[in-house]
Amino acid sequence: MKNSPSYAIMDIYLREGKVKAMITIVANFSVKPDCVDKFIKLAADCTRSTRKENGNLSYKVFQARDDAAKFTFIEEWLNDVAIEKHNSAIHFKTFMDLIAPLMDGEPSINQIIRVPAIR
Repeated sequence: MKNSPSYAIMDIYLREGKVKAMITIVANFSVKPDCVDKFIKLAADCTRSTRKENGNLSYKVFQARDDAAKFTFIEEWLNDVAIEKHNSAIHFKTFMDLIAPLMDGEPSINQIIRVPAIR
C-alpha cells in the first residue's frame, strides 16, 4: 500500500502544507464468540466499500492471535472531512447497525497521528 496513489497524494499534501498529518484510527471490537464468522463477513463487505472512498489511504482488519473474537481495524485517512464522509456513508452506517447485536461490549476507537519528530 505504501506505493499506492493515495500515499503519493498524501506525500504531496504534506509537503505543500495542505494537511498536517495523516489521521490513523485504531478501532477495537469484541464480538460474541458465536458471532465471529458473521462479523468477519460484515467487516469484509464494509472494508471493500470503504477502500473505494475518497480520502481513505488504508483500511485493514486484524484478528487477535489469542482470542478469535477480538478484532482491530487500522484505518488511515487523508483528513477529517474524509472521516466524516466515511462515518455518514450508508455502507458504514449499515455495518455498524448490523454488528450491534454481535458485539460483546462497546468498541474502543482512538484517532491518532504520527509524532512528527519521529520518522
